[in-house]
Amino acid sequence: MVPGTSSAPFLTGSAGCSAGKGSARPKPAARHRVALVAGRCLVSQADTVLALIRARRRDDVVELVRSVARDASLAVAVTLLADVQRKVGDRWQQNEFTVADEHAATAIVDLALTAACFEAERHPNTSEGTVVVACAEEEWHVMPARMFAEQLRVAGWEVVFLGASTPAEHLQRFLAADPPTAVAVSCTVPLYLPGTRRAVTASHAAGVPVLAGGAAFGKAPDRAAAIGADAWASTPDGAITTLTGWASNRPPLAAPIVDDAPALAAGAERPPLVERAMSTLASRFPPLAHYTGWQRARTREDLDCILRFVEASLLTGDDSIVTDFAPWLTSILAARGLPDGIVPLGIGVLRDCLPEGLGEADRLLAAMNAPN
Repeated sequence: MVPGTSSAPFLTGSAGCSAGKGSARPKPAARHRVALVAGRCLVSQADTVLALIRARRRDDVVELVRSVARDASLAVAVTLLADVQRKVGDRWQQNEFTVADEHAATAIVDLALTAACFEAERHPNTSEGTVVVACAEEEWHVMPARMFAEQLRVAGWEVVFLGASTPAEHLQRFLAADPPTAVAVSCTVPLYLPGTRRAVTASHAAGVPVLAGGAAFGKAPDRAAAIGADAWASTPDGAITTLTGWASNRPPLAAPIVDDAPALAAGAERPPLVERAMSTLASRFPPLAHYTGWQRARTREDLDCILRFVEASLLTGDDSIVTDFAPWLTSILAARGLPDGIVPLGIGVLRDCLPEGLGEADRLLAAMNAPN
């Protein structure tokens, strides 16, 4: 299906956006006003940062973001960098950035975040506890978790950051050796929600409650509750409120509210199903015969990805995971020159190749192909 998919002066001196390089540090009330002004400028600032990144002006990006953290707050700097990351992702989706471009941009964002953290004022440690921040198994989008970890640290918490794709078994052993107040698990892409559930199970086995967050959970707590997380937060402030409550009154550990058996059954059938689908697709999509080995491997990955999104929907009881994914995938492939109808064709092939006993998976695949 898919040949080639995976995955000027600035702030200082700008009128209205900053107190300016070399200006006195604002007092608390003034600092709040600066944060509000800077917030209104973030859209244009994000475009400026992205232009600097594309021009490979790393040091200018770092200085811009440092000045935001110094003259406003780390939260404003993080909001700016998050907006930049979204714009980078949008350009990858539109096939304007390669994966290499995306990685180069993220490396500069990472460096700018580090610089901003050294500029930001840190609240005195409240000794309320320690939070371990980790990404779910297979989740390599580490920047959202790191941004959150640094905001927690500035707010006065002790933070242990484990980085990307932390294996559940290793997480459990780490927590059991020195149990923290809580674990914050980040998941950006829904197809990694099974790994998030394993992280929740591992944390609970060590007696530690889990706060879930990230784009994979959508805009409500339902998906987090489905996999057994003890709480969900969509903002750092909301997360800190929850964690503060847990520091003085640890919650009883939750249990998943959706059975994982259907998702596990679908996952067990996925490898042979993808192979059958590749054979069937060859007969229904003649251009596949002329694909290179690399292109055929990417096509196989796309079919596998569709099924993994189905498994994520089964795991959470949330159909919107697959119904939101289908138009996103269509836009990705269209940007790479694939013909209209290629996604419905692939989904139809998968349905035709499904073994008996996967009725819910068939229903979800049909929902993906339903007209909007």
